[in-house]
Amino acid sequence: MRDQPHRTRSRLRTQAPGLLDEHNTTTRRSRPSLLHNRGFTAGLLLGVVAFAAVAGLLYMISLYLQQGLGRSPAGTALGLIPLSAGIVVASIACYRLIHRQGRRLAAAGLVIILAGCGHLAALVANSVTTVGSWALVPPLLLVGLGMGTCFGTVYDVIIGDIEPAEAGSASGSLNAVQQLANAMGAAAVTTVYFAAVGAGAAHALLVSLGVVGAAVALCLCLVRLLPRAAPAEQGH
Repeated sequence: MRDQPHRTRSRLRTQAPGLLDEHNTTTRRSRPSLLHNRGFTAGLLLGVVAFAAVAGLLYMISLYLQQGLGRSPAGTALGLIPLSAGIVVASIACYRLIHRQGRRLAAAGLVIILAGCGHLAALVANSVTTVGSWALVPPLLLVGLGMGTCFGTVYDVIIGDIEPAEAGSASGSLNAVQQLANAMGAAAVTTVYFAAVGAGAAHALLVSLGVVGAAVALCLCLVRLLPRAAPAEQGH
């Protein structure tokens, strides 16, 4: 009986390294692995840049319609109807294509946004006088179609190879990134706009469109790092 405490201490010393290794292994397995997922990390970065660019673009177009073209707030809202219509149409049209096309839809949407920005820039640059209301419909519709195609699918694609147990954390992270990007984009792009508006609203719009175009082009490079498709069980 006197040797019992000694034997117990010896057994604990013998078992301690194994217990410590098991604890370390369990701890490593329980650590969040979202940021170690290349596709998800690239998706977070793409989300920051893309949402910031689009938020700034929408704010900038509103400023141009009011300051450059003299529209009232109500007239500005009516002028943005083609953009809103494009978002709705593209989102509905792409619903059944998410699982087959995956990240190709996100890339296609970004290309369409670039085309809309280019069309708008060419329209403003080549206008001798102010731009007419009907002339703005095609570029704004293109931007809306691109937004609906990209943002209507990119969330599902970004979580394409996320484990089901991590889906909640991934979704929350994406929502937080979107809110942050909206604030950052509106602040950054409008800062560029007001810095250039001294040379005229048209000039400020063209400079701001260049910034937005560069951001969207960067997003196109990041699309290749996203998962190829959305999870089969995910709906939109």
